[in-house]
Amino acid sequence: METVIKINPSELNQGLVNKIKEFIGTKKNIDITIFLKEFNPDYVDALNRSIGQAENDDVLTFTMEEFVAYTPQKK
Repeated sequence: METVIKINPSELNQGLVNKIKEFIGTKKNIDITIFLKEFNPDYVDALNRSIGQAENDDVLTFTMEEFVAYTPQKK
């Protein structure tokens, strides 16, 4: 059996934790996962720029030795 409980962070309180404990009861084989969804527009923009660069072959490639020896130049 799998149960998904979706809540807002403001709803997470001791009362909810107690209800989850009651739901679980004495069962021993239980996994609880907390999944955080976050949207960061700056990250999405940077990711989209990187995808565009890769699609246009505007990327740097290195061997492992070249990568270890690489020193980025300040712009």
